[in-house]
Amino acid sequence: MEINAVGIMGANTTGCGLAEVFLKHGLQVRLYDGFKDSLNVALARISWALGKEGKAGLLANIEGIQDLPKFKGADIVIEAGAKAAEEQKSYFPKLLASLDPHCVIAVRCSVHPIRDVIANCGLPPERTVGLHFVKPVRSNPLVEIARTHRTGDAYLEAATALVRRIGKTPVIIKDNPGQIVERLTRPYILSALRLLDSGKGHPHEIDEAFREVSGAAAGPFETADFAGLDSDCLASEAIFAALGAPERLTPSATEARLVQYGQLGRKSTIGFYIYEEGRIVGENPILPNLVKYLGLKKTSKEELFAELMRPVVEEAKLLAAEIMASEYDIETAVKLALNWPKGPFAYSRDMARLLEKKVVSEFDKLDTF
Repeated sequence: MEINAVGIMGANTTGCGLAEVFLKHGLQVRLYDGFKDSLNVALARISWALGKEGKAGLLANIEGIQDLPKFKGADIVIEAGAKAAEEQKSYFPKLLASLDPHCVIAVRCSVHPIRDVIANCGLPPERTVGLHFVKPVRSNPLVEIARTHRTGDAYLEAATALVRRIGKTPVIIKDNPGQIVERLTRPYILSALRLLDSGKGHPHEIDEAFREVSGAAAGPFETADFAGLDSDCLASEAIFAALGAPERLTPSATEARLVQYGQLGRKSTIGFYIYEEGRIVGENPILPNLVKYLGLKKTSKEELFAELMRPVVEEAKLLAAEIMASEYDIETAVKLALNWPKGPFAYSRDMARLLEKKVVSEFDKLDTF
């Protein structure tokens, strides 16, 4: 089956970005939101963006809707916004009543497994897939496609072909909490927070060390601030709980405190860093009040990199064994999502000596003084 008509549920930043991408690739789009103001703002943003590119004629192919029955005729309906389970349980059954029997249902799957949504909302398992468009959705090339053992081949192939049609790279995954990207982002961010709490550097020093040694475009604190500390916290808590509360993935109290203070990263102009017009202009001045030993212990860039990468490599090995994912798929997902030049397995091979575990002396622990 071929997908030509796309329905998008949610006129948030993701939904707006997806609508724009689909329009540019010749698809018909219907964009739904229950709030009229949100829908109008999204349509105005799309109109402005297409007009600036000289593509205003494509606006004839999009319709803003507020009635679920108007999704009738869609070949796929994509959930763009992160919704609570109770809200999904309310709108998915109503949506199903409006859809044609061949329509693919694409559940948002960046953190929560789609099998839970299928069970809670009565979705047809054979034509339900999970889609995770990594932010920023207009420019990031990766889309994770989650499947269960009951996903129909025709529906999976249709979703995969759609992703390729819009110029993105699909990685098909056996459904699990966090899929690949969010699952491996957890040890990356959490190990950075542990370094911070243990006094082994300020955020800018840890970020700089990672960028310099890895060749990546951003460090862990820049990555967390971009995603939003509230979103990052929620992802940590959800994946921690779903995996049975493993100690290695225990959420960070320091990050939770920043969220409590409303310091959510770039979107609130302050997180680990201070932002002005989207640019970093300083480091959060309250960090010394939250982190007892902030920056007191001099640590080499190589050691900082190793302590950041080692947990990611270990988690990648666990994930590969759990879901039988190929090393290639894990490498591809991490490289594209996080804009790294290599994936965790490649770093593990190429920097094996650097990543060897070292014996920690009691004198290295600041709390012993």
